[in-house]
Amino acid sequence: MLLWPWLLPVVIVVGLGAALLGLLLPKRRRERGLPVAHVDRMTSLAVFRGALLRYRVGIASALALAVVGVGVAGAVASRPSGIAANQEEDFKRDIVLCLDVSGSMVDVDAEILAVYQQIAAELDGERIGMRIFDASSVMAFPLTSDYDYIQEQLGRYVRALNGTLGPEEQFNYLAGTASGLGASLVGDGLASCVLDFADLEASERPRSIILATDNVVNGQQIFSLPQAGQLAVDNEVRVYAINPFDFGGDMYSQELRDIAEGTGGAYFALDFAQTVPQIVDRVNAIEAGFIETPPQIQVIDRPGALPLIVLLLVAGVCLIAARVRL
Repeated sequence: MLLWPWLLPVVIVVGLGAALLGLLLPKRRRERGLPVAHVDRMTSLAVFRGALLRYRVGIASALALAVVGVGVAGAVASRPSGIAANQEEDFKRDIVLCLDVSGSMVDVDAEILAVYQQIAAELDGERIGMRIFDASSVMAFPLTSDYDYIQEQLGRYVRALNGTLGPEEQFNYLAGTASGLGASLVGDGLASCVLDFADLEASERPRSIILATDNVVNGQQIFSLPQAGQLAVDNEVRVYAINPFDFGGDMYSQELRDIAEGTGGAYFALDFAQTVPQIVDRVNAIEAGFIETPPQIQVIDRPGALPLIVLLLVAGVCLIAARVRL
């Protein structure tokens, strides 16, 4: 595709016109020179006629090459180009961090967020989002693959929980989590995290939730934990539960374990030495989903061999000029 398709014929016509004009214009008489007698004898010699013929052929050839070179250079100047569509393919997963920020969890939430930070650091390319919940749930940040942003947001929550926010940081990490009746409504929190995945029916990305809670519910829920677990199963979402208060055999821990394992996920007590690598290994073991991104359209210059042809033509003109001593 030529960006200016009219430029090439214009350049050729101008070049040919200039050449013809140079041949047709009358020659200016030399004002200086010496008369030579009997030049006709010299010009009648076969050797002279052969040399003159070679000279004229050389001039004509150089002129022809120059005209062609001008035409090809015009074609290069018009920037022949083409359209390329780059289709990128990827295989990624989606992960939502789901954090209980109720009063019973506040003392260990900073540790859990440190676990989240380690998990995010161990993963590569996955989209990660986070939601916090108590009586109501709030999206901390949406699914994103910007890992600097993820670590920045997780770090801000850690500083807020530890009381180490800078003087310029105005951040209430509990804002929006007390709008309901009750506290630590785990079923509603988990259901909200399931619904954070965009295009639940259309997306082919494997989806996982890393849920941190003690499962001690205080209040009336819209979704019970089993109902939220079934919502996760229906939408092929695996739940990996972290319980910092697993005392062994209590009903809260057992229910949380049953729900997590029922989704195809797993249950963990909060253990830095084991929790992070086990969760990362479980997430990485899931076959990544095939993602086909929208094509990117680009206009690319495609001069082909035209620049090389121009160089060869210029070299030919220079060689002929040196040969005939122009």
